[in-house]
Amino acid sequence: MPRIVSDIVDVYVFRRLNARVQFLLLQRAIEASLGNTWQAFHSQIRMGDTTLQTVRRVVEEAIDLEVDEVYSADYINQFYDEGRDAMVLSPVFAVTLRSQSPVRLAPEYRDAAWFERDDATVRLPFSGQRWAVRHIDEIMSIGDEQRAIYKLDTDIWQPSQGIADSLPLAQEAAPDPDDTIDETFAEFMSEADGES
Repeated sequence: MPRIVSDIVDVYVFRRLNARVQFLLLQRAIEASLGNTWQAFHSQIRMGDTTLQTVRRVVEEAIDLEVDEVYSADYINQFYDEGRDAMVLSPVFAVTLRSQSPVRLAPEYRDAAWFERDDATVRLPFSGQRWAVRHIDEIMSIGDEQRAIYKLDTDIWQPSQGIADSLPLAQEAAPDPDDTIDETFAEFMSEADGES
């Protein structure tokens, strides 16, 4: 039976130009796995990194530009990874860039270009990616006020704080079930002693 994992993020860089949403896609180098295909930005989440750290890192590593705004695309891309015998659930994010400077591609890519929704979906090989582009186009085309509900508050995450740093807080917040049972038993015994 396959495992279920969520250790990859899908990131779609977009911009609004003349009231239309455009997506920045990358074309893989010929010698790379799935050579010559177009894709969005994808990366495995490194141990100790948060999801949002990975979102920023994958864009910076691929095109040497900084992420500005981050939006939840309200979508999970799912696919089967035969190498790991796993169903992968990948959260999808939409991001804007701080500047519109020319991209500097990492060696595994041969080209990058901006495409409107229909041109982007024609180039993407996987249905989950095409669906993500259509969905992001829809939510980023609505008014500013409605779109704002998808924007993530990136001020709440600390770049130096990884997953391991946040675990003790989660563990402290949950009560120990054994303590609850002991307290309930003690109250019961105290009430029983009072009745006799």
